[in-house]
Amino acid sequence: MTVEVALGPGSSTWERLGQWRFLLVMHRALVLQSAHPAVGAAVAEFSVYNARPWRRLFRTIESLHTYVYGSASEQRRELARLERLHRRMQGQDGYGRAFDAGDTRARAWVHLTLFEAVLTMQRLGGDPLSAEETARFYDEWRRVGRQFGLHEEDLPATPEEFRTYFDRVVAEVLEDNTTVRDLLSGSIYRVPAPPGLPIPELVWAPVRFALVTAAVQATAATLPPVYRERLRLPSVPGADVVVHGLHLAARMVTDLLPKPWRYQPIAAASIRAAGVRRAEVVPESFFETVLDQSGDGVLRWSDLLAMAREISTHLDLDQKDEDAVHDAFHSWWEQLATATGTPVDGSVTAAAYNAALAERAYPGPPDRERGCGAVAATVRGLIDRDGNGEVRQDEYTRLLDRSPRRHELIAAMRELDHDGDGTIHGDELEQALREFLVGERDFEAARHLLGRI
Repeated sequence: MTVEVALGPGSSTWERLGQWRFLLVMHRALVLQSAHPAVGAAVAEFSVYNARPWRRLFRTIESLHTYVYGSASEQRRELARLERLHRRMQGQDGYGRAFDAGDTRARAWVHLTLFEAVLTMQRLGGDPLSAEETARFYDEWRRVGRQFGLHEEDLPATPEEFRTYFDRVVAEVLEDNTTVRDLLSGSIYRVPAPPGLPIPELVWAPVRFALVTAAVQATAATLPPVYRERLRLPSVPGADVVVHGLHLAARMVTDLLPKPWRYQPIAAASIRAAGVRRAEVVPESFFETVLDQSGDGVLRWSDLLAMAREISTHLDLDQKDEDAVHDAFHSWWEQLATATGTPVDGSVTAAAYNAALAERAYPGPPDRERGCGAVAATVRGLIDRDGNGEVRQDEYTRLLDRSPRRHELIAAMRELDHDGDGTIHGDELEQALREFLVGERDFEAARHLLGRI
């Protein structure tokens, strides 16, 4: 499968799809998708959203953001996974009708409802897309659809043709089914508290009822009128005004935030990584911006130890690997102390550090056995676990799974994946780390690992 690179920084899709406020129309999009007979039947038969609603929601968002904001290799893997998943979702629905989740028409509907969801988000937020911007966004979304295995003839050619298509599917294809009813009034009321929040059921129950009721009413108020009538949903007076007010408030609040903060984690990480300006690194300033972790103007062993702890946290190391990192950083400290004439229990001043640089006493020839070279070699070894000289993206993705900055680190590692094949060469990784540790180049992933971003 060939992936056509369609998106990137500055694209209309990157600007809009990953925003936090997209969650306000997510439930509505799920209802419209599930109202398609094939999709609703597949969800009813194969999905675990009833038992694991949060897992299903998080996985859906992660999948969507991966094939929008991910690298070419991430997109290939995710799209291949989705294709395998859909091929297995076949059967008969409750009416004896055959369904296939891989059906082109069903997949096209799911894909295009996300485009319509963004338009709805913008409209309800008081900043509707212009005709020109709508056309640009739709052209990008059609290209994403082709990556998703859809063909030119599966997708309306223009936004105007899309609107005709959308109205026709709503009027003639969408139905009232058990999945839609579950999303609007059934199992959604049994949603557990979000994972990680120790809320007693006695407290969560009324909170859930209020939140779910609001979500359902907000969805009902914004569904296409034809479909809302088919569902015989009661109209709550003033609901549309409240929904508009909520979207408008969300847009105004997010507009006040720094740009990356407006986006969900994967989108924010990709936007940050794409926006990093590679400035020339000055080794002398590196002392203040990276090495001096405490910010007190001098460098002590405790500063380097803090970096070692930070790396151990990101890589979720066991005792043996933590000891290896600790020993490597202590060797680096001894190298710095020796080069600057500082006792190992003392502190290195910025003046002494700069003098060692000027006199070439530090860092000296590359050495993988001691000093900063040992740190780079050790970290490279921890990331390149099988020692084959290449680090595949799935390797470091798994390695960073427990990192508090997982998405940022994964996005930053792409800096070394020059051809976009998802593989980083171990020698290049080690060299980048070594040059970063002596202030000769910037490397955003290393800043994350050392706790300086």
